[in-house]
Amino acid sequence: MKKQILFSVVFLSFLLVAFIPKDKGKTDNIGFSFKEIEKSVAKITDSLYAGKYEVSNSLYHFFEMDLITNNKKELLKISRPDTLNWRDKLEYNEPLVELYFRHPAYQNYPVVNISYKAATLFCEWLTEKYNANPKRCFKKVVFRLPSEKEWEKAAKGGNNISIYPWGDRLMQNKYMCNYKNIGDEFIKYDTLTKKLIIDPDYNTFGVAENLNDATDIPAPVNSYLPNNFGLYNVCGNVAEMVQEKGVSRGGGWKSPGGDVRIKSRAHYMKSSTDLGFRYFMEIIEK
Repeated sequence: MKKQILFSVVFLSFLLVAFIPKDKGKTDNIGFSFKEIEKSVAKITDSLYAGKYEVSNSLYHFFEMDLITNNKKELLKISRPDTLNWRDKLEYNEPLVELYFRHPAYQNYPVVNISYKAATLFCEWLTEKYNANPKRCFKKVVFRLPSEKEWEKAAKGGNNISIYPWGDRLMQNKYMCNYKNIGDEFIKYDTLTKKLIIDPDYNTFGVAENLNDATDIPAPVNSYLPNNFGLYNVCGNVAEMVQEKGVSRGGGWKSPGGDVRIKSRAHYMKSSTDLGFRYFMEIIEK
């Protein structure tokens, strides 16, 4: 355990030296750049902005380093990703147990294996840090998980009839998101019954079973094309937590094609390798 903690501290120190944004907006001893945070959000309404990217391992490391620096041991316990989730009898992911969250090669990949509480703690931390910055653009903001309605509005990118963030079809001569390509967009995964099914809204041929082929891993947070609001991977890659605990939206890299639509809604009981989050920024005072 001591070796693991030492490795984490050494790695985080390396991250701070190697990947601190070279920006005059940094204002504290962890080298955090508030200007980069302001650039990382896209306007949805006059008072609501959404993160362009799913929260990355790199950004989440700043959060953890600040907890370590300020000796917030109890919060650190809550924030720690459960990397053992990578162990799966259907897939050989053992190297990812140690590497996915810690290795610099994965710095720009979405943070996964964290709890709902950890995601909300991150948002609270970001809110506190931003509002304490004397050079901030907005007087007072709140970073938080979105409501389902807010998430859908952001995902649609201004196109209220769109099925996917990029249009009406899953494929457009190329892959438009990171998902489990095991069939077609008619296939969905029921998170309550734990079965793959044929979506009754599109087809009525019955239940699909034994579709447990191994898939890959999440893609970097700036992969594929953004929607019209400039949001990347809003569907696919990793499912995104919302304000309602236990509910995620948009599907992820393990989801079949029918579960990466804007209307896609899933349930989770704990952290997992295909569950992450995207922060939204609400303007309280301009």
